[in-house]
Amino acid sequence: MRITNNMMLKNYLNNLNSNLTTLTDYQYKVASNKNINKLSDDPVALISIMSANARLQKNAEYQETVQSAIAWLEQTDTAVYQLNEVIQSAYETLVNAANDSMAPEDKASSAAYIAQLRDQVVVIANTQSGSKFLFGGYNVNSKPFVVDSTGKLLYNGYDMMDSANPDLELQKGQSLAFELGAGIVMDISITGVELLGAGEKNVYYVLDKIYDALMNDAPAAELGKYITDLQECQHNVLTTDAKVGGMINRLNLLKNRYEEEELTYREQKSILEDVDLAEAYTNYSMAMTVYNAALNVGTQIIQASILDYMK
Repeated sequence: MRITNNMMLKNYLNNLNSNLTTLTDYQYKVASNKNINKLSDDPVALISIMSANARLQKNAEYQETVQSAIAWLEQTDTAVYQLNEVIQSAYETLVNAANDSMAPEDKASSAAYIAQLRDQVVVIANTQSGSKFLFGGYNVNSKPFVVDSTGKLLYNGYDMMDSANPDLELQKGQSLAFELGAGIVMDISITGVELLGAGEKNVYYVLDKIYDALMNDAPAAELGKYITDLQECQHNVLTTDAKVGGMINRLNLLKNRYEEEELTYREQKSILEDVDLAEAYTNYSMAMTVYNAALNVGTQIIQASILDYMK
């Protein structure tokens, strides 16, 4: 078969175009630092990269939720600690007052201090995280604890002394749940009923009874009875604090897990997506050399025209 000049020229141009395409691909990789700049570069790897991106996005959402839950519980822990401090102060004041040698006016002074502690209990129970109330259960937008005109402590409208009220018992279980991962749902809030207790052992009412007893110059034997009530209140608060601490520990474990998974996903994505610059520059230089050599060869393949001879 006779090989014409047109055939050589056509093959040459095809090969030159192929070399130019290779050179352009390496040029894109060097400029973008990415192995894949278009779908046709590596469809399988691109699908894996998209999958890694989806996992990273979901991981970021879970990390944000976990961090929000940790912040909520840390503020809860602070409030519970403050409540324990109030009970401890009331306990020390009561122990000091529970002797028959204390004068009535001194008991009245102690009663005034107890009244301040009692009112502080309500302030602590209405603690907010941003604009949300920590201990209101499902009610996070309005103040859950209110003392009415008769001196009753109401929680979301229910009398805290009425422990037999089934609606108040339902309030106890209205803890906020956060979705912290695939199939991981966790209650992260402490309700007001859990925090203060219901009925006669409610922290507010125990302090209120101590206040009344001190104002009425109650004898040491009567005051001593309330020491046990305060100890029970403190035991409940410390149990709640331990529960909060356990939840924070669990959330920190989840946080560490998600951070490790993020590093794994980013590494997998980087292996597929990020270019090895040293290799890319070497390939680019080689492709440039080949392309320039092809151009030089072309001057020998392309026939001179009559115009070249007329120069």
